Amino acid sequence: MRIGIDYRSALINSEGIGRYVRELVHAMVEMGFDEHLGLFGYTLTGARYSQEELGIKGSRAELCRLRFPARYTPGLLRLLKKGVDDLVGGCEVFHHILPHRLEVRQAVQVSTIFDAIYTLDAGYLAPEAAAHMTAKAKELVECSERILVPSEYVGAELVMALGAHPSKVTVTHLGCDHIARDLPPEGFGEPRDPYIFTVSRVDARKNHLRMLEAFEMIVKEGLPHRWIIAGPPGHGAELFREALANSPARDRVEWRESVPDEELPKLYSQATAFLFASLNEGFGLPPLEAMACGTPVVSSAVTSLPEVCGDAAFLVEPTDSERIFEATRRLLTEPDLAESFSVVGRQRARKFTWAECAKSTLLAYRAAQEGAGKDEEPSLLRALQ
Repeated sequence: MRIGIDYRSALINSEGIGRYVRELVHAMVEMGFDEHLGLFGYTLTGARYSQEELGIKGSRAELCRLRFPARYTPGLLRLLKKGVDDLVGGCEVFHHILPHRLEVRQAVQVSTIFDAIYTLDAGYLAPEAAAHMTAKAKELVECSERILVPSEYVGAELVMALGAHPSKVTVTHLGCDHIARDLPPEGFGEPRDPYIFTVSRVDARKNHLRMLEAFEMIVKEGLPHRWIIAGPPGHGAELFREALANSPARDRVEWRESVPDEELPKLYSQATAFLFASLNEGFGLPPLEAMACGTPVVSSAVTSLPEVCGDAAFLVEPTDSERIFEATRRLLTEPDLAESFSVVGRQRARKFTWAECAKSTLLAYRAAQEGAGKDEEPSLLRALQ
């Protein structure tokens, strides 16, 4: 069974989607499945990662790459009267990673949909963008024999909001073991100054305004910690930027809009606590990455985060700044509590590996090819009850 995968994000995107497809393919290569992979990599932008960094150097995976603008690819396919499955040398199954579906001529189609946040009337996106993304997601649902989701929460959302049939939805939890590759056995030592760490795009959904309110309480309490935020600006970031400029704690907040991948393990490991009070997540990889580094986590008790974090994080109501403050304060001031979360966090993180993600994905490819989804019992019945 030859598999075509939309690999464009792996080459140029350092955020969640890029990480997902890089690690997924790397795990498949490690499993010896590389000779069956055709990786579609048409982008005009130069590759950000080398083949060695991608984990495909010396493998039998075929990277089909042409320096060509991604936005013109649909027109190119129409002009050539081809599908993207033809451009990867033919395949039985083609895996869509991005919300903008590419034309497929013959292959069975599989799609990964990471969340359904755009279907909510919550102000997380501009209305036009939300409508556009909802329409694109519906296209993927309609054309796909299998829809891969990172959590049961997202699967239930797709069934209810986009009309996906439960039997076609497969949960493939993401992995976090990539972060351990860059952890030195001896650790990183103590930082010069103690700090709280957050990794996420700065937008309304990520809840930075309330986290800032909680951090101001931390400062008022007399604790010495700084707050380091790693993530680019997103929709609504200007509200946080303005609030930060007017905050009495502004001199203790460091917002790094771009942080290289290789710096993250140290930043995670040296933090006293990791704060991730997001309002809505399809999975929530940063809390697991922090757990893998042994850092105690404060996270949200909503959407996918309880499913992902289990009892290994201090879960709080994200709309209550006082709750966020109190949980964070306790981890900063109660060493025994922080250590207990560090221990269970490491244990929790070890359950989420890219090898397991790859195995469940390969099973989904096989099920899609065989059309097994048409007759299966709904796998998300428990999540919908």
